[in-house]
Amino acid sequence: MMKMTISRGIFLVVSIFCLSAVSMGDEVMARLSDKDVVALTKNLGQQEKKFDRALDSKFKRSVLRGSGIEIDVQTYLADLAEAIQIHGKRFTGDYAASTEATEVLRRADFMNSYVHKNPSMKGANEWDVFGSGLQQLAAAYSTSFPLPEDAVIRRIGDGELEDAATAINKFAKGMEKSIGGQTKKNKALAEPVKSIKADLKTMGDISKTLASRVRSGKPASAEARQLLEAVERVDALVGTEGMPDEVVASWEAGASSIQKVAQAYSL
Repeated sequence: MMKMTISRGIFLVVSIFCLSAVSMGDEVMARLSDKDVVALTKNLGQQEKKFDRALDSKFKRSVLRGSGIEIDVQTYLADLAEAIQIHGKRFTGDYAASTEATEVLRRADFMNSYVHKNPSMKGANEWDVFGSGLQQLAAAYSTSFPLPEDAVIRRIGDGELEDAATAINKFAKGMEKSIGGQTKKNKALAEPVKSIKADLKTMGDISKTLASRVRSGKPASAEARQLLEAVERVDALVGTEGMPDEVVASWEAGASSIQKVAQAYSL
């Protein structure tokens, strides 16, 4: 029973990401590539400008008060526009700009709440378009908009994701080769081990394809789902009674890379 508890460590963590993704809505948005995020940030800047232009001039010169805060609308809009610009300038393939994305999303939260409470105001339609873009930005950082109080904002960039998929490929192939020797003393494990080997081969093949598609800037959510389905099957089989501790340890060695793929695709 203890081995079952230990061996299911990988899939339990993966399941956390799955539950997080479901909370974002009935449909999970497709993962945005680094190039997509750059384009999205540019669009957000344009959408914010359209919202700004659509507002009543008197409203833009007003001060909004509530819940212990005081907001000068004109200054607020300028700060929000600047936050979007800073995110666009700092985001690169090597730097995910998670802090900058957080700044955009947290700043936008106040106006999002205000517009929804005042749906007849000028600019409400333009905000809805902008809000959809903010939801996409949030999804790119494995969270939702408006931001939950306990939001953990973290983006797995294309390079990091490709490295994780490549590591899974290497890990799966290595474990596939070693598990036979680790279990040869227990003939009762012959069938479970045979199934584990088959799924490890599947993991290796799919992770190789996933890495290639990410490198080429192509969507790979289908491959990510297939990979995690194979992970679930192996995880269950590694918990088979009598499975050696060294097999469990070998399996857990791949947890970090598997978790990165799960987070990248919010699965």
